[in-house]
Amino acid sequence: MKYSLYPGCAGEATAKEALLATRSVLKFLGMDITENNAYSCCGAGVVEEEDPEFEYTLNARNFALAEKQQRQIVVICNTCLLTMLKAKKTLAENQLLYRQINADLKKIGLEYRGEVNIKHLLWLLRDDIGLDRLKELIKVPISNVRIAPFYGCHIIRPSEVIGDDKEPDFLSRLIEICGAKEADYEDKYNCCGFHILLNDQATALKMTERCLSHARKAEADMLVTPCTLCHLSLDGYQKPASGSRRLQIPVLHLAQMLGLALGIAPKKLGVDKNMVGMEKYIPRG
Repeated sequence: MKYSLYPGCAGEATAKEALLATRSVLKFLGMDITENNAYSCCGAGVVEEEDPEFEYTLNARNFALAEKQQRQIVVICNTCLLTMLKAKKTLAENQLLYRQINADLKKIGLEYRGEVNIKHLLWLLRDDIGLDRLKELIKVPISNVRIAPFYGCHIIRPSEVIGDDKEPDFLSRLIEICGAKEADYEDKYNCCGFHILLNDQATALKMTERCLSHARKAEADMLVTPCTLCHLSLDGYQKPASGSRRLQIPVLHLAQMLGLALGIAPKKLGVDKNMVGMEKYIPRG
């Protein structure tokens, strides 16, 4: 399968380590991946609140760019995933809107045909590589470490938009493939609080703190998430969220965890850029 990597705004600006790690892992795996500098923001559901048609147009334009290159889109952010899948579903169901947006796209030489598929990196690893192949590729297992998975909400729900229920616990299985043990806890499918940070920071930080403290109670040494925005909340906002408790729980993006187990140099995974250090847990090959 040929893919086009969609970095998302967080991957390009505030969670660059996740994008760096993703590039390194996909290169290691030999995936047929390109990037397109013409992509715009997906709107993240925020633009939709003010102007739904504009957000759908933003996404249709991105879809058309991928289709023009005969590529499928792979994302590393749960919110990008949900926003794109929602736009794709809406345009498939609303033919009038579909035609109106294509009329606008025609002015810039593009056409959205409804052919592009949107896949999360987690799903790509599951569907295109598979656990058996990943097992064979692990060079430096992350041993003697308990990792709590944090799926985040937008890769799971709403189910009628996400539409993926093949293996909801795949991140947990990937933790084990990487040589670590899963620290199971009640918040792994909850929201990190990111999307209300600007409106209600106190509540957002409480949500972040809850996820972190419950993972700590489950004796987790670190967390791993497939989402750049969850990574930003749990890692970047961990200090204000935990206050004087100073939880100091390392948080890895999915690509960083897998990359370490594959034997990719930590610097190529941006681990040194994470806010909470994890030097003592880095496997030594």
